[in-house]
Amino acid sequence: MRTKIYVLGLACILLISCSEKSALPTQPLDPRTIDPNISYFTATPSTIKLGEKSTLSWEVNNSTSVEIDEGIGLVSPTGSIEVSPLKTTTYTLLAKNIRTDEESGALVGGSAIKLCSVTVEK
Repeated sequence: MRTKIYVLGLACILLISCSEKSALPTQPLDPRTIDPNISYFTATPSTIKLGEKSTLSWEVNNSTSVEIDEGIGLVSPTGSIEVSPLKTTTYTLLAKNIRTDEESGALVGGSAIKLCSVTVEK
């Protein structure tokens, strides 16, 4: 009977630990810094004609989440995505680094923001 309870308990622990994992890839955090670092956030090309596409590219370090507005949402710390805005649009990349401090147990964090624009010519 004890073996069954032990196995059931172990299975529950594994299920709980697996369900807490993020759907997006994360990277190791630098414990010496709180603020994320946005290496770059660019649009190529930065000027397009209506109906054409531009590629947003970014790289962020020391973050727990990265998000781009204008309906894009959560993204990986490094990546790119094609956009085709209907009008000139400024995109905002928001990187956050929120975690529990190992020594104090307090919630600590910081954020960084970077903008890039895609100009749409008619």
